[in-house]
Amino acid sequence: MRQLTRYVLTLSLLFGAGQAGAKTLGWHGTLDIDIGALEQVRWEGSGVSTVNNSGGGSHLNTLRLAGGITGSGTIMVTDPDTTGTIPSFRLRMTLGTGTLSGISGAPPLNPPATLPVKGFTRVCLFTGCSTTGFLAVTNTTNSGATGLGIGGLLTMGGAGAVRISIAMGPWTIGSVSAVNQTKDGGFKTITRTGFVHGAASSNSSTATQSGVIQLITPQQINTQGIAGNASALSLFAVLTLHFVPEPGLLLMIGAGVVGLGLLGRSRMKK
Repeated sequence: MRQLTRYVLTLSLLFGAGQAGAKTLGWHGTLDIDIGALEQVRWEGSGVSTVNNSGGGSHLNTLRLAGGITGSGTIMVTDPDTTGTIPSFRLRMTLGTGTLSGISGAPPLNPPATLPVKGFTRVCLFTGCSTTGFLAVTNTTNSGATGLGIGGLLTMGGAGAVRISIAMGPWTIGSVSAVNQTKDGGFKTITRTGFVHGAASSNSSTATQSGVIQLITPQQINTQGIAGNASALSLFAVLTLHFVPEPGLLLMIGAGVVGLGLLGRSRMKK
């Protein structure tokens, strides 16, 4: 009987460790890149986050991430209404390391709300671009003062015919908008919205297993000197995290369950 009691107590502590008092939470997530009205690019990954500055509580106030998602791909342009004569985009992104705070009182998050996404976005300006035929539009592997997931204004060109400026916003769980210029000169406003959702259908239980947070960071891209192409283009990065048990915790819980099963079988044989 004492042995059974010890097993039950151990399992209770293990399950409790993954709930409200957790200092860290495992996560599985996606990073979506939306350029204008083009086909969405999605990459998946997982990792372990630190929540609430290593404190307890189930209300998500601070969130620290250290990578976990990397991807690359090419977006072929098939919607001339949105992009004019641009044939394709090429992207490579890696989620960086950063801390977001003020989540419980958001939107917006407390400044600076920086979680950099490193890599590049390149645009092909001519049909049949090779690796060297792409123009670098966004390079976020910079000093850290400006970039995707950080904010600020990035300007390229100016000395020649082409000038590209990118106004970037920090991460938020609120609503953000950017504008696309159509081929006929009209404008379309694109809006994306983030959210937090707790395991118990309450925002106050987000920092627990099964909690979900969706973060948005916008970019407004404006170009000059490219005849026939859109002079205004939106780009959104959407990071969605689902909190899950850490692998080590699952192993411990599984071992405890197996132990209970073996104990039960032993008692039945007696």
